[in-house]
Amino acid sequence: MSLLEFLRSLEPRGALAIVLGASIVLYVLAANLAWLQRAPREGRWGRFVHWWQTKWLGRGIGELARWLYYLALPWATLMLGYSTMRALGVWGMDWLAPLVNFGVLALGAAVVIVWVWQPYARIAPPHAVDESGWNWARHLIEVLYREAHWAFYRAGPILWLDDFYWGSFFGLFLILIEGWSNPATRARVEDIARADAALWSGGLAIISALVFIFTQNVWYCLIVHLLLDQAARRAIGFPRRHE
Repeated sequence: MSLLEFLRSLEPRGALAIVLGASIVLYVLAANLAWLQRAPREGRWGRFVHWWQTKWLGRGIGELARWLYYLALPWATLMLGYSTMRALGVWGMDWLAPLVNFGVLALGAAVVIVWVWQPYARIAPPHAVDESGWNWARHLIEVLYREAHWAFYRAGPILWLDDFYWGSFFGLFLILIEGWSNPATRARVEDIARADAALWSGGLAIISALVFIFTQNVWYCLIVHLLLDQAARRAIGFPRRHE
């Protein structure tokens, strides 16, 4: 029996739980492997890691793997009937009814984020700087990856509990646990001078969950995330390396 046949033999919610668990395990393995390879190594493995990180073919394979993980995996669970578009918040929503809630949350999130982070950026060199050198299009892709990933982790608990409120918080818990499993994240948090990058990402995950609870619309979450990533960073004073 193949893996796909095994998953199809399960009740949809049980299959979704297995896929979600596998997603977390994959992230943990990849994050810990990347941490172990942070320093250059000698030998064949070291040469392979260097090729993977620097050559276009290795980087292309890595980008394909990220696309499969962040977008194709949630799409596959949807196509197999393990998840629903409603639980993911991508279709079948009422756009007008939550519009006021969306506006209040977007404005409130921007004000709070700038109010909290601006004084810090003035007194300490911020490590929540975007050091990628990406242009705006690549930033859009990365924000889309994150929101799709977070929506995927919310959908499971929402379906299991049949509750958007508690399901969204359960999904947020899974997101934060997954993030904490990354040794690089833990190392940054333990160093007060470098903790802000991890706190910034965690804050965006919390804001996304709150927006989803009150709107049940992942596209509204994506809009808020983009506004904070592109506009709030500038207001706070987080520079981008390529500027």
